[in-house]
Amino acid sequence: MRKALSVLLFYGFAAVLSAQTQDVDALVRARVKMLDQGKADQVKAELPSLVAKYQNHPGILYLQGRLSSNGAEASRYYQSVVDNFPKSEWADDALYRIYLYYSTLGLSRTANLKMQQLRKDYPNSPHLREKPYQAEVSDSTDTTAVVTPPVVVSEPPPEPVRKEVTPSMPAPESSGNYAIQVGAFSSLENATRLKSYFEELGYPVDVQNRVRGGRSLHLVWAGRFASADEARRFGAEVKRKHNIESIVISRY
Repeated sequence: MRKALSVLLFYGFAAVLSAQTQDVDALVRARVKMLDQGKADQVKAELPSLVAKYQNHPGILYLQGRLSSNGAEASRYYQSVVDNFPKSEWADDALYRIYLYYSTLGLSRTANLKMQQLRKDYPNSPHLREKPYQAEVSDSTDTTAVVTPPVVVSEPPPEPVRKEVTPSMPAPESSGNYAIQVGAFSSLENATRLKSYFEELGYPVDVQNRVRGGRSLHLVWAGRFASADEARRFGAEVKRKHNIESIVISRY
């Protein structure tokens, strides 16, 4: 009788725990959607209470990574999800973001290992159904404010879909220290082509030259913002309207 009661209590607790996990997953999905819509400030305001309430939930760790102030810190949160919660729905997203982070550092061998792990452990991940950009080395020695998935575009870049759009969120004139990086190219011609695309849409944009690992790279930076949060919102708008990924960078 006692054994039967213990079994019932165990399965009852497991059912309650499963229901709670599903509720938190739904909560996290809603917050991720808000991030994708550029509402990072709202999610950031909620984050302390979410962490206090669901500290060890993989979705909350994933949110912490999305809102981290730099790429190295974000990568640590994502790795914690992959290592400790490999069966969670957030694990493949976390692993893909780690792959992108190492790509921007120019650590192609490590990035490729992460991509191999993604293919092996998560063969049904939507990130594998997309055709990811091939990584080139990128300007990421300064990891300040790397808060969104980086885009490092292969040569030549895909031709963006032309849209007659007036930017609803113009970037500040010239005083801001933050921008979004929308591409990194070894070819100046390809960088200039992407620059022209953004200029036609009305966005302020410039090309910066950096040398990494003995290679000269041309980085396409759009906008000037006073804070990383403003740049992040702009990046979300660019993703939503033009399907172009970006990273937030500090100009200085």
